[in-house]
Amino acid sequence: MRDHVQQTPQPPSKAYVTLSFYQFRPINADDLVKIQYYFLNDLREMDVVGRIYVSAEGINAQVSCPKHRVEEFKKYYSTHWPIFDKIRFNPAMSEGKAFKKLHVRIKGQLVADGIDNSTFDLYNEPTYLTPEEWHNELSSLSKPPILIDMRNHYESSIGHFENSIRPDVTTFKENIDAMLDICKGKEDQDIYMYCTGGIRCTRSGALLKSNGFKSVKMLQGGVTAYGRYIQDQTAVEAVDTATSPKKVSSIYKGKNFTFDKRLGEPITDEVLAKCHICGTACDTYCNCSNMTCNLLMISCPSCLAKHEGTCGSGSCVDMVRTMNDRQKEIEKLYPGMKARPGVKPMHEHRLRVRPSVVLDMRKKRAEAKL
Repeated sequence: MRDHVQQTPQPPSKAYVTLSFYQFRPINADDLVKIQYYFLNDLREMDVVGRIYVSAEGINAQVSCPKHRVEEFKKYYSTHWPIFDKIRFNPAMSEGKAFKKLHVRIKGQLVADGIDNSTFDLYNEPTYLTPEEWHNELSSLSKPPILIDMRNHYESSIGHFENSIRPDVTTFKENIDAMLDICKGKEDQDIYMYCTGGIRCTRSGALLKSNGFKSVKMLQGGVTAYGRYIQDQTAVEAVDTATSPKKVSSIYKGKNFTFDKRLGEPITDEVLAKCHICGTACDTYCNCSNMTCNLLMISCPSCLAKHEGTCGSGSCVDMVRTMNDRQKEIEKLYPGMKARPGVKPMHEHRLRVRPSVVLDMRKKRAEAKL
C-alpha cells in the first residue's frame, strides 16, 4: 500500500502550499506508532509531502499540500485528531512543493536541547505577539530591547531582525545555553525572542518563565509569519496607495532560512551575506553537489558554474565529474537509476554547516604542502 501510494502521480509542483505547524501536548508513548501509521496512510492519500515529527511532547511538522486540498487537510486534523486542538497552520510566503516525499518520524524530543522536561513546566508558555503586534511593539521602543534570535548561526547570517542578539551557535542546545547566559540577572526585564516558525521559542520561553522571568514575549508563527505579514502589507499598499494606512517598513532584513529544498525565502531585498568561495555579496544557500561532502554553503551563480556546483575543492569537482560520467553509463542500461558514491560523509554536522572553517582548513593544509 505504501509504495503504491508513493508512486501515484502527484499534482504539479507549483500547485502546492507549504505549511508548518506544531503543538506541545502530552501524548501516551504507546499511541505514537498508531499516530505514525495513520498519518502516513491518510496524508499520502491527499498527496501531502514533508516531515512530521511526533513524540510524547506533541507534534512538529513542515509539509507541502496540494492547494485544492488545504482545507481538507486542516479539517482532517480538526475532525480526526482533536488532541491537536491548538495547532496554528502557518503558510509559507511562496507557493510550491518544498519536499519530495512524506516522512513521519517518532522522536524523543521535538526540538533537541537535552533538557529534562521534569525540570521545568513545558506548558508555561511565553506571551505570543502576532506579527503586527510584534512589529508595532519593537518599532515603538526607545532603546534596543533584549531581542534573542533562537536560530543557528547559518540561519541568522542571511537574515535577522534589527538590533537582535544572534548567538554564534550550531545547535539548539547551544542556543539555550547562550540564551540563559544573555538573560542572567534580567528576570524583571522584557525578553523578546524569535525563530523560524515558533517551536524553539515556545520551548525556550517556557524554560525562562519556569525560572522566574516575568515577561517573555515571542513572535507567533516566527519569521515565516512575519514575512507573510510584510508581504500582505506590501500588497495592500500596491492596490491602493491613496487609502492604505502608513507604509510598513520591515524591521527584519534579508532572507528567512528554511529547512527544505528552498533553503530560504526573501523578506526584503537586502543581501547580508557573502559567497563562501569568492566573497561576492550573495545569500543563496546550497549543498556541495559532491554528496560525500554535502557542505552547506552560500555560493554565487558564477562559482556554482565554475566549480560544478561544489564547494570548490578539487577532490569534490573530480568526484562530481566522475559521478556524472558514471550516471551517463548507468542511464544507458538502467534508465532512472541514480549513481551513488556509497561513501560516508566527510564532515560531522558541526563542520558541515560551517563552510568558512572547512575552506580555511583546506587552505592551510594546501599551504603546508608547499
